[in-house]
Amino acid sequence: MTEKPSEEILVSPEYAILEFGDGYIALIQAGIEGENDDGQKVVDFMIEPSDLLKKRYNIKDSMLNQNRALPFRVLKNDLIPLNLLDEANKKWLYIKTYDHQETEVSNIGWDLRKRLEGKEKQLWVVQGEMIWLSEQIQLAKTNPAEFIIQGTEVFEKSLSKVLDLVKGKREKEE
Repeated sequence: MTEKPSEEILVSPEYAILEFGDGYIALIQAGIEGENDDGQKVVDFMIEPSDLLKKRYNIKDSMLNQNRALPFRVLKNDLIPLNLLDEANKKWLYIKTYDHQETEVSNIGWDLRKRLEGKEKQLWVVQGEMIWLSEQIQLAKTNPAEFIIQGTEVFEKSLSKVLDLVKGKREKEE
């Protein structure tokens, strides 16, 4: 029995597969990441819909281009790689339907996604604070007098607010 050399074995598919949350599929001919007008990360696909997908969502042949493909935009957060490490059989799950309606799959983990979005916002705040602190350290190194002046101004403003609060409490007590 003779073995085929490894270079004759096909190791990558012609197209990846996009599976929708309701079970319909399409072939992915191309895809590019970008941002929409709201600043959200999106993926713009060119998909070749299966016959069942075309029938279910009334996709006409006139809607397809000369390569039988159709533009399709999704939020990147709504895509899940099903077998990311398998170069020969890439599959992606779009957790919603073709017409972007919620499915049972999209409802699973909704709370976790919201918490993750909150953590991302917290990360942005912390990163901003780190940038500000590094600027303050640089200012302290290069111009200590200015750094001290800025520090005393912040202290004075904070102290005046605290004194106003204490005065307000005393007046309420009297």
